[in-house]
Parts: sequence; C-alpha cells; structure tokens
Amino acid sequence: MSDSEENDFFSGSCDLVAPALIKLAGSSDVDFDGMLSPALKLHQDAKNGCGGQLWPAGMVLSKYLLRQHKEDLAGKEM
Repeated sequence: MSDSEENDFFSGSCDLVAPALIKLAGSSDVDFDGMLSPALKLHQDAKNGCGGQLWPAGMVLSKYLLRQHKEDLAGKEM
C-alpha cells in the first residue's frame, strides 16, 4: 500500500448508509399506538426533499409527550 493510499481517509465506500427512500405523496391516520383519539390526519409529500414528511424523531417526541404529559396537552392546539 502506498503512503497516499494509507492516508486517504475518503477512500472508503460511499454505501455506508443506505439512501433514504423517496416516499410517495399520501395521507394516513396517526394515533401513536392508540394514545391519540381522534387520530391525527397526516399528509406527506416528499417530492421536494426531506420536508413534507414525518420525521422519526418527531414520532418519538410525540409518543413521549402523550405518555408523560397527556393531561397537560388536553384541549391544546398547535
């Protein structure tokens, strides 16, 4: 191995992480495993990049808030 190959930090594979799937536009009901009633109507359209879709971290945060602070959130709007 040459010295330049040994010090080339960017010579690894570009396939370390699978590319994100492009989601088709669509609507769904989200009830966060039965914790939200009525269910939230969600419309996702990712044709213009990562906007317009529900992020996994948002799902995790929403489930936490519904588990830990459901009474505090009752009747509130966002």
